[in-house]
Amino acid sequence: MLNLYKRTSSSRVSLTCRSKTNFTAKATTYQPPSSKTSASELDLLQRYTDVVPDVFLGSSIEKPKAATVSYSVLSGIVASESLGLRPYENAILSALNFDKCRAAPDAERAQCHLNKAMVNVGALLSQEVQGKVCTDIDARLANEEGKMVSLVQQLLDMYKEVGISKEKLIFRFPATWHGIQAAKHLESEGISTQVFLVFSLVQAVAAAQAGVSVIQPNVGRTREWYNKHPGVIRDPLGPRQDAAGQSSVDPGRLLVEQVYNYTKKFHPKTKVMASGIRTKEDAMALSGVDYLVVSSKVIAELSAVPTAAGYNDGLQAMGSVDEGMDVAFSLEAAQRCGIQMMPSIDKKTFNADLGIAGEELLRQSLQQQVDQAEQILPYFSKSITASSSL
Repeated sequence: MLNLYKRTSSSRVSLTCRSKTNFTAKATTYQPPSSKTSASELDLLQRYTDVVPDVFLGSSIEKPKAATVSYSVLSGIVASESLGLRPYENAILSALNFDKCRAAPDAERAQCHLNKAMVNVGALLSQEVQGKVCTDIDARLANEEGKMVSLVQQLLDMYKEVGISKEKLIFRFPATWHGIQAAKHLESEGISTQVFLVFSLVQAVAAAQAGVSVIQPNVGRTREWYNKHPGVIRDPLGPRQDAAGQSSVDPGRLLVEQVYNYTKKFHPKTKVMASGIRTKEDAMALSGVDYLVVSSKVIAELSAVPTAAGYNDGLQAMGSVDEGMDVAFSLEAAQRCGIQMMPSIDKKTFNADLGIAGEELLRQSLQQQVDQAEQILPYFSKSITASSSL
């Protein structure tokens, strides 16, 4: 098992690695109450963490930091009758007329059109976000490193044809051993990568060692697995858990804490993107992490809660009331952690340290991704058949 923390007592050292600092904004000159209002919880959170909507289309956040195009996103566009999605619908339809795909062998044609649709939608999204557009890599290739690398090269060529450079792109791989190795290969060529379906610390450590740009642990799915398996120790690195009692440890949030502290201490160029955020309490408890993928429901809840931060009562000449908040994570706190650097992770160690939760969640999540691919592919097969019969 991974043994990352130095122990000084029966308590887990990593719990002391959370930031206790109240980060405050700089003092400002006097502003009358009518010109400066209080900030919502969302406003506060976004001072320290980039909030990314889990579904970009229809998001209330203006110019988000990032967006993702996936088979699930394509399925949503195809199924939608909303005029607001018309440009994206047209982008998918135009992919059916892509000459290079029409010239491909019959067995490869539908997949080629699907890849082109991903690129067309991704190109539109790139105009709507401040940062990079993430493009999912086919989960059916999750254990075939060479094919994943080849697919990224094909997608890059297609993006280049529509004027999108690799600097605007990031490619997302399932955090299998082979997915991480494919990401490592591409990072060595200057191509940004991200891994998701991360449910175990060993996946994150291997990805960080591989130079992956973004690691995406999933809070909600990790927590829910442990809730369904109450007999499983929630924190093997922490104090001994009483089997008869109920642990207060939240395995999902704990995973993000461990991933953040490890990467920031030993691989600071790697960013951490927490997903599976079920509540606004989850979001606030993970403040300071690089990115939070948040649903429109949670975004609305955060926006609806006012705070005193930023409020100007007209009586204070310098600054406003309670300009800051307690931030859960920070680079400084991570550097102080009593966490040890792991030796290079090999495939044997990776598989052994996935753990029951990591192994089961990865397998189930991969199957869901495969199902999404198999649900959208017939749309392109049928469309090609229909167009060829005209």
